[in-house]
Amino acid sequence: MGTKVRRLLVNDVMTCIPGTRTFWHDLQEWFDMEFVGASYDKLATVASESAKDATLVIRNATYFGPIDTKCPQISILQDIIDQGAPGGSHRAMQEQVVASTHVVYNSEFTRFWSKYNITGTVIPLSVDFELFKPGNPVMLREEMQIPYGSICWIGACQAEAGYVKGWDTLVKIARMNPDLRFMAVIKDGLPERFPPNMRVYSRLQQSELVKVIGACSVGLCTSRIETQHLAGIEMGGCGLPLVVPPIGAYFNRTGMPGVIIGDEKEFTSAIRAALTMQGDAEYWKGEFNPEVVKAKWTQLVEKVECSGQS
Repeated sequence: MGTKVRRLLVNDVMTCIPGTRTFWHDLQEWFDMEFVGASYDKLATVASESAKDATLVIRNATYFGPIDTKCPQISILQDIIDQGAPGGSHRAMQEQVVASTHVVYNSEFTRFWSKYNITGTVIPLSVDFELFKPGNPVMLREEMQIPYGSICWIGACQAEAGYVKGWDTLVKIARMNPDLRFMAVIKDGLPERFPPNMRVYSRLQQSELVKVIGACSVGLCTSRIETQHLAGIEMGGCGLPLVVPPIGAYFNRTGMPGVIIGDEKEFTSAIRAALTMQGDAEYWKGEFNPEVVKAKWTQLVEKVECSGQS
């Protein structure tokens, strides 16, 4: 008799916001995987014990050490940690993990900027375009009481996460453009202060997030670094043109509905230009549709499982 297939999916949690769906849920469904979770400090030990009779492990490449198992492993690298930077111990941990697994980068930007001498495979995280799709902007503006021509921004505002997402840049842009209206969806705590032409939403459920996006006219990314920027692709899926820096999914991209800026000083002119543009949800589906991503993952899983090694 052949070996019984037992595939494990390993991360601390499936989602940080209860009631929301993430790419980990897709992987679990696509490949009938058993989720193994624990706090990062215990996860490698818990997963190693659980993986003794596993036939495949798919894991997060970051924040917890190598899993002790003889079965092939695939690690998803979606966090760039520079050598010598704060959190350098996580970089060393990453290096140990990717050396013993097949690596999947979530974008060409991640592969290029992570500076690992490992070819790996680039497969983006998918977006649910059945949820993030164009709605009726007039009706949504009325329902959500959002002014015409508003700019949508999704990110964080607290401490390091806020710095990475460019919360300070967003606030600066809003203050420099008092005639524009900004809708900021915050995934962590509420800011103590924000400009009068900005409305702040905290930890929205996806069903409400879609309404806010659909009532806006432009999607904005001010992040200093992103490995993919799912929020932008979700906004694009809802039909918004985007204003973004050349990072994550926008790295070396051409033909995108919106504007890729070259310098932070260009944000204002780019936003005003994008307000005259049309988005194109179909543009994003060709690359980030779950069926497209699933096909790439299916090919990889079959290849890795057949190889019998990481």
